[in-house]
Amino acid sequence: MGTAASEFRFLTGATGFIGHYLLGELLRRGDRCIVLLRQPLDGSLRRLRGLLESIGIDAADCVDRERLIPVEGDLADGWPDVRCPAIATVVHVAASTRFHGDTDGEPYRTNVSGTRHLLEWAAARDVGDMHFVSSAYTCGRSETPVAERFSERPPVFHNPYEESKWQAERLCVEWSTGDRRRLTIHRPSVVVGEFDGGRASKFSGFYVLARATELLDRIFRGADAAARRSIPLRIRARPNDRQNIVPVDYAASMMARVIAEPRYCGRVYHLVHPDPPTNELIKRALEEQFGIGGGRFVAPEAFATDDLNEHERRFYEVSRSIEHYFVDTPTFLRANAAVVEAECGIRCPTYDSAAIRRLVAYAQKVEWGRRRDSRDGCGSPVAAYFEWFLPTHVGRSEVARLTAVSATMRFIIDDEPNGQWVCRFDRGQLRLVRRGSDGIQEDFGYRATRDVFWEAISGKVHPQELFLSGRAEVFGDVEQALKMAMILHEFTREWPCDARTLARSGARP
Repeated sequence: MGTAASEFRFLTGATGFIGHYLLGELLRRGDRCIVLLRQPLDGSLRRLRGLLESIGIDAADCVDRERLIPVEGDLADGWPDVRCPAIATVVHVAASTRFHGDTDGEPYRTNVSGTRHLLEWAAARDVGDMHFVSSAYTCGRSETPVAERFSERPPVFHNPYEESKWQAERLCVEWSTGDRRRLTIHRPSVVVGEFDGGRASKFSGFYVLARATELLDRIFRGADAAARRSIPLRIRARPNDRQNIVPVDYAASMMARVIAEPRYCGRVYHLVHPDPPTNELIKRALEEQFGIGGGRFVAPEAFATDDLNEHERRFYEVSRSIEHYFVDTPTFLRANAAVVEAECGIRCPTYDSAAIRRLVAYAQKVEWGRRRDSRDGCGSPVAAYFEWFLPTHVGRSEVARLTAVSATMRFIIDDEPNGQWVCRFDRGQLRLVRRGSDGIQEDFGYRATRDVFWEAISGKVHPQELFLSGRAEVFGDVEQALKMAMILHEFTREWPCDARTLARSGARP
């Protein structure tokens, strides 16, 4: 059942991991969708087209036939003055998934303020049907089964992300008390790639654990088989506790079916796995994928953090941001979701070792989400940063003068054409900047995408957050690289930069 011929679904977060899968499902069903995209609109629309085409949707055709209408705006900055056709339903998927707060106010800025702006806009337009994509982990720490209903009392949260999503739910519930308003809350657990092929466009959450395991593989790459299979690693978790992961195609299919059927609307749905894999199963699958072993589980209450060996320390440096999810493992009730599954013939597939390995294999295949771009990169803002902004401002930097570091480092921006720069510092002075993968040997280096790069040089995001979430990678002398990352962060706080700043300056590399 699609929307009426003159009505549209309004979708936020369409370029996100869940968002583009859900949009694809709605378009396949014949719905007409308006999508809110960030400025510049042309760039966001190109990204959306690429995402939709990768899941079999002809986005250009949908736009040409006015089944897909993009509008420009940013919820967190207040609702834009855009004129939209008649809207039947608002589907709010956009969210910040940062676990730690930053100086820009995230995740509350997007998840709470952005939701408030959207609800005010919907109320002004008399839109009475709201679908809010939340998180199963708004329950925080819970020792009792979590019900499919809104909890009026705030629980004890693990992180700001959980709290911000709970606050957003509260705003939606308050909105729904108005006349002729209906609220549906979708709460997925940890969303991972497609079940059959593992395809994903985001590699956080579950994937952070896989990156930590990959780090051990790299550390022991030159060791013999016996050493690789007996890595001394204690894991703070219980082997039989379960990790509630669900494939993105299942979650999107369930959401689209609920959105399409009025009889299913107006409820809370736990889009969680009915029989999730255990810690032990996940551990075995990751060890098989990377050809290592030796890790053993230790009960959380018996795990001491003051005597970590070198391998344990490195493992936990990477996986610390998600560690609590392997210790606190709530049970979710899912009666509402089970009704939709039974009546619509939808099944959440079972995870075995092979299915877990497919997720990791795809992530490795696409280098954990880094993309190549065939366009010419000459004159790009990224190049302007390395070849003009950095050399200009390092000499004025108090941080550079005080630290007086000497090192050669390589920066690799994976989706930037010819996106490598070598920078050589001598006692705090930048002596060399050279572009390209030439023969200069670096002491260490950093890898990221353009989006992550712009976040990093804004001075608002701590580099540790980028490394721990797997969004950026260090190589070479890791210890020296992490120390230098702290210095670079202080520099970016002293001299923050973004693409607009470079464009306004008229700088050219």
